[in-house]
Amino acid sequence: MSGRTPEAGLPFKSASGKWQVNTITPTLRNTVTDADGDKVNLTFEVWTAKADGTPGTKVKLTDDNEYGVLVSPYVNSGQKAQVKVPAGRLKNNTTYMFHTNAYDGSLYETTWSPWATFTVRAGIDLTLPARDSTSPNPNQTIQKPSSSPEKPLVVNSSSLSAQPDSDSGGGGGKEQCGPVGKDGAQVCFGKPVPADKGPKMPSTLAPPEPGGAAGVADWCDDDLTLVRATRTLVCENRKVPAYYRKDGQVQATAWFLFQRLISLDGVNSFSETLTVKPIGIPADFYRIQLGIYQHLCEDGCDPVEADPSAWKGKPDWTAGDTHIAYITSSYLWDDSTADKQYTFKPDVQINGIIDPVGEETIQTIGYQWSLGGVSDFDEVRCDTKAQSTKAGCVIPAYAPTYTFNAGKNPQAAAHAWLIQQATPKTPGVQSAGTPLYYLPGGRDGKNRAVICDEDSWARNNHDADAMNSSTDTPDCDEFTFNATYNSGGMPANLGGLNPVSSGSKCIQSYATKVDGVIHLRNLPGALTTFKEVCGRSAISGSQNRGSMGAFSAGFVNNMRLMDKDAYWLETNITGNCTSANSDAWRCKMTLK
Repeated sequence: MSGRTPEAGLPFKSASGKWQVNTITPTLRNTVTDADGDKVNLTFEVWTAKADGTPGTKVKLTDDNEYGVLVSPYVNSGQKAQVKVPAGRLKNNTTYMFHTNAYDGSLYETTWSPWATFTVRAGIDLTLPARDSTSPNPNQTIQKPSSSPEKPLVVNSSSLSAQPDSDSGGGGGKEQCGPVGKDGAQVCFGKPVPADKGPKMPSTLAPPEPGGAAGVADWCDDDLTLVRATRTLVCENRKVPAYYRKDGQVQATAWFLFQRLISLDGVNSFSETLTVKPIGIPADFYRIQLGIYQHLCEDGCDPVEADPSAWKGKPDWTAGDTHIAYITSSYLWDDSTADKQYTFKPDVQINGIIDPVGEETIQTIGYQWSLGGVSDFDEVRCDTKAQSTKAGCVIPAYAPTYTFNAGKNPQAAAHAWLIQQATPKTPGVQSAGTPLYYLPGGRDGKNRAVICDEDSWARNNHDADAMNSSTDTPDCDEFTFNATYNSGGMPANLGGLNPVSSGSKCIQSYATKVDGVIHLRNLPGALTTFKEVCGRSAISGSQNRGSMGAFSAGFVNNMRLMDKDAYWLETNITGNCTSANSDAWRCKMTLK
């Protein structure tokens, strides 16, 4: 006969008398017994459940028989007979009822077992790659250049609501002209133009020796006319015309590519390399000479002017000349006071002497870098904060990227990937422009306490078989991280961007081992809408901690992260998904 306790899984957990399964292909089972000790199979019949708890409509589970029922293999008396419902037969977020009937090979049971009610909530099933304990840690100091500034978060103190600063900076600059002579002659540096305007770059440009951005920021030597930065470098190429006018009419135009590289390469200093690449100097110009007039910086920052002899390549051109010239100068800042922070906007003024053919008067012209255009990357932040081992400077509008060791910590990587990809906030995704904002200390763990209920949640909802070892213990892995303003535990009145009242408002998942393979699945009984703004997952504690092992000690200090600084998270894992939508995410995860 059928047992009295029919069960539905995975993971074979019940709440309030209902089995909660997290797959649309659940396993149904029941114990069988036979008085004669014969082997027995079970017939499984599934019905929809009505609101009053009674059966509604019978579900056709198979086309193999006219009754649409599933029949288990024979098992010994006293064992559990089970079937797996095929895909496409049950609907997600739906409640069903099933019962069983036994057959010993000659006689069918005259009654059915008690009904068992189960709810299908199959929002998440990520199949994880095998963990590689020897996977090397990523080099967090390698940061790719970016042309998209991400300024630190700005909190509106009047309303105490937090919003990213929408002022992206940037400006087209303006024309900068010398005086008009008595004969009506004047020379001007025009606004920077895109690369496709004006003449093309000569193919034979070369400096007298390696220099400029070469070896420091090779990516800047592609001559693309834009501003790019890393955390410690900012480089801009500008294609700038030099006009010769007579009585307001342009008579001739020379073209230059100006390249300015700021390198934050010292403790209490940083350097600037200005490179001039002539694009086209027509015969209308007898001679063009350029030089540094002066550098500018705020209080506490002192430019150190290089001697004119420091130019590599003479900054002096005649018609048709294509040689490159560059010069490196430096800035010093006062790092003598501990726990201080400074903001500088270093600037340079270029002096030009232009001698048009046929003119008796040599024309003079000045070019100030900041008047030719502005960018958020122009700002340098220097500090002597105690969290870092020494003083130093960064480009605060550059958001660095923290990269997980997904090979060693696939559970943590998969959980963060899920929240990044399946929720509307896409936290920490660079391609979406939705950075994380650093919050030192995470309010001393208060954010984590809101999301994780550390005393019990992970312990009560983990699968011991999914731990790394017998000594590994489960952790509640919250994402976004507690030490961010994006954390669901961060209150709105303190600048929180995604506040929730508890972790039950987040996507809830857990790592589980199925047939020897680790999966990340939604917590049974927890309805997932994929409109949530946060996630918590019961995963391996060593993987949770290991995924962030290089963050606090290395990444924060090396990138000189401060309160409200933006950064990205690269999970280093991706999913091949058979379902990736508002209803369910079922994906096979692979390492990048």
